[in-house]
Amino acid sequence: MQYKFTRRNALKVAGASLIGAAGLNMPFIGNSALASSGTLNLTVINSLSGRFARYGAELKRGIDLAIAAVNQAGIPVGDATLQINLTEYDDKTDATLCARLVEKAISSDGADLVIAGVGSVNVKTVIPVAQRFRFPVIALWAQVDGVFAGQKGDPYVFGPMPPFSLYYTKILEMASKMENPSIKKVGIITPQDELGVFTVNDYVPSDIEKAGLDLVAAEYFPPNSQEFSGALDRVRRAEPDALIINCYTPDIISIFKEMQAIGYFPPMVIVEAPTSLADALGSDLEGVFAPTFWDPTLDRTKDDVVGTSRDFAAAYEAAHGQIPPDFVAAAGANTIATAVAAFRDAKGSTDAADLRQAFIGMDSETFFSTVRFADDGLNQGGTVYPSQFQGGVPKLVYPPEFATADPIHPLPAHSKS
Repeated sequence: MQYKFTRRNALKVAGASLIGAAGLNMPFIGNSALASSGTLNLTVINSLSGRFARYGAELKRGIDLAIAAVNQAGIPVGDATLQINLTEYDDKTDATLCARLVEKAISSDGADLVIAGVGSVNVKTVIPVAQRFRFPVIALWAQVDGVFAGQKGDPYVFGPMPPFSLYYTKILEMASKMENPSIKKVGIITPQDELGVFTVNDYVPSDIEKAGLDLVAAEYFPPNSQEFSGALDRVRRAEPDALIINCYTPDIISIFKEMQAIGYFPPMVIVEAPTSLADALGSDLEGVFAPTFWDPTLDRTKDDVVGTSRDFAAAYEAAHGQIPPDFVAAAGANTIATAVAAFRDAKGSTDAADLRQAFIGMDSETFFSTVRFADDGLNQGGTVYPSQFQGGVPKLVYPPEFATADPIHPLPAHSKS
């Protein structure tokens, strides 16, 4: 049976998703094979509080919609009809707690599959646990190649998002074609952590070189701090034409507010993530670029959990009274679609070795993207698209064949500088 995320079905899904983990709580079935009841014990470890709570809330919305869709559709897996029994934990955006909860899910709770880790800083602690138990884990949202490189050739954590090394490639390619004013010099401000160090050392310099641009400043600030002024001042003195703010949403908001306070806006500004920025930053966000991995118009792939991207957008709007503000909820739903694909490829087995081989050999697609995991566990089938805030929402602006709007250039707030 193929389930479609129509608006009518989405309303049913929204009601079902309100049941939550407590309403779905059922006895565990162990880790050998899908039981005759068809129940799959899934543990999701999310950042529902702490610094990444903005991401966690949207990821949960997508996860709940997708699980409710699975449970309503009765998707066949092996000889059974799949039902997902969800257990949720909040890691409070604490990497150590995240790793402990993964271990608990595997060793004590009897989970058949674990989805865990918001941010590569958290997934870094999950990888050793998954390797020790030889248990496959889906990364909820992590992409930094350097973090996944530690398991290259022997992956146990699988990230359905595209590699972070592709994050700024297309945006910088687009920047090199901008005129009036032209973009020649690039600066970056970033935390001195996994996200920042790998980006500055390994990813952005090669992208800038390929685009024919110059990196004139790369400045770090201490992670988990509010001390941005020194790094921002050093970047400003280098007079970049384009500024990359490479950090998570809480820091993006703080840095942007510092820029508003001092009246500093170069012709082009690029942020690492679009989540929850519009309400916090107001009209100055107009024209800011951000990488994205999903848009309702990108419907060239599909699955039988969600359907297409347009189906997901309709379901989200029916459930929450608004269109998806960005890609994050879709990324959450994508972890469920990826999990279902793995169980199908494993012919319904919940044996850890069988599931791991299903992930390693996966050549599939979901509503979100194609899925082909490399030997480090990252999805080489995903794509990164440049988007730009226009009217408070990110719109695809490049490449032309996927664009839903023309790019605005220069940044409107640049006139205030």
